[in-house]
Amino acid sequence: MPGIASVGQLVAVIQSQLATRGRAVAGKAPARPARAGGGRKADGLQGLIELRVRQIAPDDPGRGRKAFRIFLESVLLAELGEGLNADPRFHQLVDDVQRTLEADARCAPLVQDAITHLLGGKPADLTKGS
Repeated sequence: MPGIASVGQLVAVIQSQLATRGRAVAGKAPARPARAGGGRKADGLQGLIELRVRQIAPDDPGRGRKAFRIFLESVLLAELGEGLNADPRFHQLVDDVQRTLEADARCAPLVQDAITHLLGGKPADLTKGS
């Protein structure tokens, strides 16, 4: 599926940005390398994302953006720690990252591909509500 490669590319962009910012802020070595293969954590994450996306009403006009937010939030929590879910600043960060990715000319097509994949191949419109 073409969407899977795009989702992988998008995750790589996010991880790269997080690693770069982490090194700049902390002056540390690069973050842990990406997991090879599709280990249990990846399978569990994918299952959680799919479950949460299925809970969005099919007729919700903001379904695509909500699905992408679920994906983005889930990936960031998996990488940075579930404890951040209780921090309101984390949710503001997710909002900011989502808006930035959607507005970036290089990332916007990847976001759209991710939404298409998340919604089971059904096209989604990023311009509709959140």
